[in-house]
Amino acid sequence: MNVRAFTLVELMVTMAIFMLLVLAMVGVQIFGFKMNTLTAGKLKSTAFSVKALDQIQTQVRGASSAVVGNGSSLASFTSTGTNGLAVMIFAPTGGSNLLYLSTNKGALYEIFSSNNKQITVASNLVNQVMFQTVDCHGNNISSSGLEHYAIRMTLQFLQKNYQVPTNVYDYYTFQTEMTPRSQD
Repeated sequence: MNVRAFTLVELMVTMAIFMLLVLAMVGVQIFGFKMNTLTAGKLKSTAFSVKALDQIQTQVRGASSAVVGNGSSLASFTSTGTNGLAVMIFAPTGGSNLLYLSTNKGALYEIFSSNNKQITVASNLVNQVMFQTVDCHGNNISSSGLEHYAIRMTLQFLQKNYQVPTNVYDYYTFQTEMTPRSQD
């Protein structure tokens, strides 16, 4: 009676093919983990940025007026009317708050007049000019005139994405224009 079985060569070829398939599956898994890490950081940064934009837009749109200038405290704010690193937002109820960019720390801060509390709105910023007063065509104007104006805010982010094998940074810009609703 003849018993049929696999030869040693057939068994080795099958094992080699199986090992190649396992290595390919492990490679795909590692690639997936790397892509997940890469996109998770970008999505987190984008969500944080959009939240900051939305928060500031809501405040400016609900304000009685907003003035662009420079300064890092309510007392040191000086109006430039055109370009600056800060914007003073005056609420219809009489309060005010200041949004300013600290270029040393690369962060956007907000200070409320009611309690002088400072909070961080956004970080990893590399702006040189953050706020501009513009007309309906996007041209720079002075907010001290009688014309209608909008505040253009530009957030330029530089974030380290990953370090291996070299430092890789993501640079992206968010820009929006907003108008206080109670303009004449």
